[in-house]
Formats: sequence, structure tokens, C-alpha cells
Amino acid sequence: MYHFVANNLHGYIVCLATCVLVGCRNTAVEDSIRLSTNVLQLAVGESQMLTAAATTDVIWQSEDVSVARVNDGLVTATGIGKTLITATAGKAQAVCQVYAVSARGITLALPKAYMQVDKGTTQPMEVISMYDVPLTWTSTDSAVAIVDNEGWLHALHPGHTTITVSNGAESASCYLAVRHKWGEYELVWADEFNGSELERTSWNVEINGNGGGNNELQYYTDRADNLRVEDGCLIIEARKENYAGRRYTSARINTMGKRTFLYGKIEARILFPSGGGTWPAFWMMGNDYSRVGWPSCGETDIVEHIGNDPRLVSHALHYPYKSGGNCWSTRQYHDGVENEFHTYGIEWMQEEEYGRDMIRFMFDGQVHATQSETLENIDDEYYWPFNKENFLLLNLAIGGSMGGSVNDAMFDHPVQMKVDWVRVYQRKEIE
Repeated sequence: MYHFVANNLHGYIVCLATCVLVGCRNTAVEDSIRLSTNVLQLAVGESQMLTAAATTDVIWQSEDVSVARVNDGLVTATGIGKTLITATAGKAQAVCQVYAVSARGITLALPKAYMQVDKGTTQPMEVISMYDVPLTWTSTDSAVAIVDNEGWLHALHPGHTTITVSNGAESASCYLAVRHKWGEYELVWADEFNGSELERTSWNVEINGNGGGNNELQYYTDRADNLRVEDGCLIIEARKENYAGRRYTSARINTMGKRTFLYGKIEARILFPSGGGTWPAFWMMGNDYSRVGWPSCGETDIVEHIGNDPRLVSHALHYPYKSGGNCWSTRQYHDGVENEFHTYGIEWMQEEEYGRDMIRFMFDGQVHATQSETLENIDDEYYWPFNKENFLLLNLAIGGSMGGSVNDAMFDHPVQMKVDWVRVYQRKEIE
């Protein structure tokens, strides 16, 4: 059922194609009052004077002040629609039909530019139509939602589409998102590090001294000195030693090609070491990294810590539009970040709000920050490549562009990043 802001003109013809309005209607007693015009078309905010030829004082009234108001004959359009201005002189009356259109002169509009409904919703579409003419509706994705000939919206499948209404001369559109219905999170993969060795069917060990692309100072090895599983934890230990042309050693592991994930809640319980120059991280990259490279693959820094800033908990996103030193990032500060276990994670959600993907960054179960796609650039991987399979990474870097200067005195004691567990949860969609 359309929601019309319209009434028929009695005895007059409205030509939509040329927007020419002609016609009048006067109700007069003894022909004692006459208006200067019987039809006005104004843009919202515009004013025009009506004059009345009458034999006595004139009282002015608007049928709908949300469309137009009148003050001593001065008519001002206040909102899209149509209304009657009545002039009363004694027992005589005359009326003027006022059409108020937008500043662009439109006579058809959808009040909501953006809509969000649940899957399975059926409801009438609200539309402002100044003329009582048939309307046609279209959807850019009829699998997501349609509007029938009676103007009823049917939300069929999660996703987003654009709904357009037309009266044959003009059209109006709105963006519509249909929400998913999700069940509870369920554990789909975990590494509890309860064995005696790293699970190589899940993890790759990187061996290189290329500085991670960040001018880091360590050489990553696959030696037990730098990487091992003991006492129910993964241990990544940085050491001060000359090795393959580097002054420090450490380790970095990833799940690329072995354990990849698309959306979900991803968490790890981690203890970060103390010491100036340490730069530990738990992060993700798109599994297409080897094909498209960085930052096109997208990088999600679930957590980074900097030993030179001991209370820091940092989160970041790198993608083609914003990467490196220009990335999106947020920093929070807490006591006891170093040498204590905390749970770091994200909730990575598909089309969570108005069809936009969203990532929430978590610290000990509390939301630290949220970032999502923009409606203007939805599904554009230049602005948001975080809609594909990702793999996980854990590492402890030394120095570099973010780690900064190294305090070698910290190596008087073991410099260890400890990971108690890594867990991934996902939700199933409810049909």
C-alpha cells in the first residue's frame, strides 16, 4: 500500500512531463472574495505572496503546515507534498492549491535514503508522491528484495540492493540492506599448544632476515632457541646474537594455506615481554597475499605492542587506500600489559550494519574499537579487502619502524612472547 501525500485536483489536468500545473477551484459565497492565483508550486523554503480581493478582513489558514504555512497571505513551503491554503472573508472562502517540491523540483521521493530490515520482512514502502498516478518499482538485486505492484517490500535474502520507484517522469531510489540471522558462536578451530612440538599441519615457520619490510633487526629462525612449545604455551624468544648478518634472532609463524578463515571471532591469550625495542604482534593477512601482494591482500593487526611504550595496546588495518604509516589505527593504554596474560581478539562480522562488513577489536572481552566499510565504497576492495579468507600470524620483532631503538640490557633475562592458545569461533546462518 503506497503512502501517498496526494489528493486529486478537481477539474484540472496536471502534466507530469512538463511539470505545468493549471487549474483552480474557488468556493465563494456571494462572490465576495477572489485570490490572485489558485495554484502555487514552490520549492521547499521558497515563499510567494497571495493577495485577496475581499470586502472584509481576510483570515488565512493552511490545511497542512508541514507542507506550507501562510502568514497574511505570504505562503512559505516547509516540506515536500501538497496542501490547501484557505482565505476566509466573512462567510466567503477561496482556496489555493499549493504544491511543495524539493529544491531540485522533484515531485516524487522516498523519505529514507537508507533502509535496513530483517530477512523475511514484509512491509509497505513509504513514498511521497504528489500525483495520484501508478508507480513502478525495481530492485537491482531481486534475489535480495523486491517491491510488488502494490508497494509492499519483500526482504528475501541477506545482502543489499537499491530500490527505485518511478512515476513515468521522475524516479527516486534508496539503498536497502537485508540483515543476516545468525546463531551463536561455535568453536571451529583451536591450537591450545598442549603438546611438545609446534603443530606443523597448521603452522608454517618463516626463515628469513629481510626485516619484515619494516627495517626490523632480527633474523627469523626455526630453531628451538627461538621457537618451541613447552609448559602448555607457544614460546617465541628473541635473542641477542650474531646470526646470518643480523644482531638478533626471533621467530614468526603463519597459517597461510593451512588454516584460513572468513569471518568469525578470533582470539589468542598472550603474554608480551618487556624491553625497549620489542614489537610482538598477533595479526592476519588475506590468503591471496602471494598472488596480489601487500597491501592489496589486506592486513588486520589484531594486536601489536611496543616495548618502548609499555602500556600500549595497538590495533590497525592496512589496505590499498590506507597502509603503512597512513593506515587506520587506534591505540589504547592499560596497566599490566607486559609480562601478564591477556586475551586479544576481533569479531569480524559479515554485512553487520546496513550491509557493511565490520571488525571489532577486543581486549579481555571488552570492545576497544570498531571499523567498518563505508556505504559509499561498499564491496570496493581498494577501500575494504576484508571480505575473503585470511591466515593468522604470530611473531616477535626487534626494532624496526615501529619497534624503535633497542635496549640490549633487556637480554640479561629471557625475552619471550608466550601464547597460551589461539581460538577461532564462527556463527552459522539461521534459515
